[in-house]
Amino acid sequence: MNKEMIPTGHAISIAVLFTVGTSIFMGVPEESGNSNWISVLLAMVLVVPLLLIYARLHLIFPGKDLFDMLIAVFGKVIGRFISCLYIWYAFHLGALVLNVFGEFSKTVALTETPMLAPMLCLGLLGVWVVKSGIEVLGRSAKLLLLFTVAVEIVILTLAISKLEYHHFLPLFDKGWHPVVSDTLGLFSFPFAEIVIFLGAFSSLSGKSSAKKILLGNVLISGVVILIVTLRNLLMLGPEVLSGQYFPSYVSAGRINVGDFLTRIEASSAVAFVITTFIKASVCLYVASIGLAKVFKLKSYRSVVLQIGLLMIYFADFVYKDIMEMQYISYHIYKIYAFPFQVIIPLVLWICAEIKVSKSKNKQVASQQ
Repeated sequence: MNKEMIPTGHAISIAVLFTVGTSIFMGVPEESGNSNWISVLLAMVLVVPLLLIYARLHLIFPGKDLFDMLIAVFGKVIGRFISCLYIWYAFHLGALVLNVFGEFSKTVALTETPMLAPMLCLGLLGVWVVKSGIEVLGRSAKLLLLFTVAVEIVILTLAISKLEYHHFLPLFDKGWHPVVSDTLGLFSFPFAEIVIFLGAFSSLSGKSSAKKILLGNVLISGVVILIVTLRNLLMLGPEVLSGQYFPSYVSAGRINVGDFLTRIEASSAVAFVITTFIKASVCLYVASIGLAKVFKLKSYRSVVLQIGLLMIYFADFVYKDIMEMQYISYHIYKIYAFPFQVIIPLVLWICAEIKVSKSKNKQVASQQ
């Protein structure tokens, strides 16, 4: 397979847009009410040790991606079996992302249009970009990240006069248990989903530091999610916020500067489309890379279109309706994703450290 390389700046841009993804529009879990912003901060801290493990794997296996690591540590049979599980996870996550975009289109923007139509447009655009290569995706992500951050800054600036700071109080009115529950939910969605990015580690340039990329990602994306969370809370209040499927769109829709600057939510929707597009594209890229590695294909590009079309088709019926989408995203997903995000990478890291230690001991013994 052809070697594609992306510099650190492009890798961070991809990672940030991937992490922000659909959470920038769906908001965060609302069990903790007006303390949900604290859950964002706790989730950012909680995910750091996991990211350091991911970065350590990159140091142990330079130039290798997740699938290479699994095969190298667990052998061809078990390694390929676990690789198939990650191919499924990337494929499934990409379908979930497309479904959120389709539900938004059907519920808010294009109410008379079947949700398959907008999903098909976004999915085929992702197929085109992934077939062009991750280098193209990286260059696009750097520009799109600047645009997304600029949009959020403008919306926040225009929303300052609408913020009602009494929504902060009383703090922890529901106790610590909902805060912990929301923290675990935010840990898995969206922060720990960056495990998918390990599938693109082989594309990092030799000078790139996975530690710098992953920690820079959680800092930037965490700040963006925190700002959006605070804006939604202070504009809508915890009671209204808990009843919204897309709180960012609703809060942006309340901004009205005089009688000449309205419909700001359209700009927010554009940012949502951008982050959704990048996240779905990364999932498609990693699923294609994994399939090519497992079945020893010459190029991942030969399966991108097929996987992309299957992903779009699967997204059309992965959830029954928008209520099921929200419930599973906030309550079930964190249990389902935990093995992929924590257990398997932890076992992989421990086994890799043992293997490296044994290799060093053999070298020392041979020199004596």
